[in-house]
Amino acid sequence: MTFEDLPADWPTRPLTDTTLAADVVDLVVRDGDRATGCLSILLCDADLRMVQPISIGDLDEAGPAPGEYRRPFDLIVGGVGDRLGGVVVAIGRPEGTVPDDEARAWHEAAIAACRDHDVPLIGTYLATADAVVEMPRWDQQELPAAV
Repeated sequence: MTFEDLPADWPTRPLTDTTLAADVVDLVVRDGDRATGCLSILLCDADLRMVQPISIGDLDEAGPAPGEYRRPFDLIVGGVGDRLGGVVVAIGRPEGTVPDDEARAWHEAAIAACRDHDVPLIGTYLATADAVVEMPRWDQQELPAAV
């Protein structure tokens, strides 16, 4: 499915439905941002509906230095976490349907930061020119505290 399949009332629906969430990610993560690499954090209200997407584009292929993957999550999720019902994370990459090491590092950082800031991570998605796919749902307790 794609953003073209979104129902008219999608803004009123929670992003706990993985098909709906993938379609919303497809809408939010622009093709140009996928091509250059991006990180998008979809902020959700108490009913888990998206209220604001935040995107960071032009991520260099090598990614941040080790230990710096958490910084955007700590700044955004930590800064407004007490007002959030949860977040959906999207990692934009040029191509593929299988997460690479870079996407997995962002995913692990999202899990750890959401755990530490007590904000539910509703889901993480890989968004490429090929597809939008949900990344594995890992138990937040499986990750070390410092990612």
